[in-house]
Amino acid sequence: VSKCEAFHESEIEGNMWSCDEFSDHLASLNGGQDVFKEKIWPQITKYVTCSLESVQDMVESRKNSFEFLGYDFMIDENLQVWLIEVNSSPSMDHSTKVTERLVKLVLNDLPKVILDYPKAKKKSKCDTGGFVLCHKAKMQVEKPQNANLISLALEGKKITK
Repeated sequence: VSKCEAFHESEIEGNMWSCDEFSDHLASLNGGQDVFKEKIWPQITKYVTCSLESVQDMVESRKNSFEFLGYDFMIDENLQVWLIEVNSSPSMDHSTKVTERLVKLVLNDLPKVILDYPKAKKKSKCDTGGFVLCHKAKMQVEKPQNANLISLALEGKKITK
């Protein structure tokens, strides 16, 4: 539920753009500069990589299986990317025109990634559809010593004038 009073008055159908539509919009505001590719996409790939590295020791490795995740991001007016959530079972419904198109593409391209890519001799030549490899590591990231003993807490105080 949106708390913004103008949420339903948006000119953007379904309040959602595809990456291409958003990229085109940003380019039109920035003299043709590809702001999406230069500023936003690197942040997205960083957050995807960091989120996966942070849980790597909790994910069970199972032969002949894969995990499909859905990432939800928002971008603020300063072009800072915010990771909202990661869905371990992303919805594949057609809630907007954008999600309808994306779901159809994902369902078409997923077999290319899980069946063709692992067997491809030249990975760079393998057709993965709209999927992009954003990070590849040969080993797990080292976990800091005593990482399991660290207790993270957020504390705050009311500011009074």
